[in-house]
Amino acid sequence: MPESFRFSTEIRVRLPETDAMGIVFHGAFFTYLEVGRMDYLRNLGLAGSHAQPIRDFANVVARACCDFRSPAHFDDPLIVHARIAEIRRTSFRFDFLIVHKQEARVVAEGHTVHVAIDPGTGRPIPVPENFRERIRRFEGAALKDPA
Repeated sequence: MPESFRFSTEIRVRLPETDAMGIVFHGAFFTYLEVGRMDYLRNLGLAGSHAQPIRDFANVVARACCDFRSPAHFDDPLIVHARIAEIRRTSFRFDFLIVHKQEARVVAEGHTVHVAIDPGTGRPIPVPENFRERIRRFEGAALKDPA
C-alpha cells in the first residue's frame, strides 16, 4: 500500500464497465471512487444509509476529478486506495489511487470534495467535530486539518 494511504479495498472490473475497445469506460472510474469512499467510511464505522451515506451528517459532492494513467480491462483486479486528506471548515477531500493489483501500475488518481450541509436548507454547515476526531485518529499526521 502506498505510504500515504492507510486504507484500501479491492474490486474487479465487470463487463458492463468496459467500452467497445475493451477498456474501462471513463465514467466507471467514478463508481470505483464511490466504492472506495463507502468502504473507507464503513471501515471507520461512519457509513450511514442510502439517503445519508455518512452516518452523522448530510453532505454533497461539490467536485469530482479523475486522471487516467493507464488502461484497465475486463476482469482486471484493482486496488482502490482511499484517504481523507484534508478537512476544512465546511468541506473535506477524499484522495484516491487506483492500482492494478497484479501489475502494480497506477491506473487512475482522483479526488472528491464534499460539503457538509443542513438537509433542510441545503446550506453549508461546519464539519461535525466527532467526524473530524475519528478521521484525525485514523489518518494521523498526514491529515490537513486547520481547525
